[in-house]
Amino acid sequence: MMPSSEERPRSLHHDWPAYVTFINRTNFSVDVVWIDYNGDLIRYWKRLEPGKRYYQNTYVTHPWIAWNSDTLENVVIDNSFVYLPKPWNGERQRTNVYIDRPMLSLLDICVQKVRSLVSTDQVEELEIPIDLFDKLKQRRSVEVRDLMTGGQ
Repeated sequence: MMPSSEERPRSLHHDWPAYVTFINRTNFSVDVVWIDYNGDLIRYWKRLEPGKRYYQNTYVTHPWIAWNSDTLENVVIDNSFVYLPKPWNGERQRTNVYIDRPMLSLLDICVQKVRSLVSTDQVEELEIPIDLFDKLKQRRSVEVRDLMTGGQ
């Protein structure tokens, strides 16, 4: 889960370049997002399709995140919810950075699936334990600005 806005990382400076290739290894489209100097979210790529790559010139102190384009559920980049690029050491190729599904509990996987099938208005009609109602009604919303360098 993303930290709150008070704890959210932010870009610090642009002294050390890094050259990365984001590779979507999930089975759904993802949005690739930079966290700017104010901690604001700037979407650099919208709907990076499964199996596709996105080349990005960035900096070591610039954090990146990604989420499922449809559900806004966080995914991991290089095994972390917040990715900080590795410094460029003069090599001829970019650093491959993999975007993957996070490891979730069976309960969280089931909640995500039910959310995708049922609107918030229909949740209380389900014959499920009452303590699951609130969890199913929660829908993530994100305030993000688009910097359309690619995607749809």
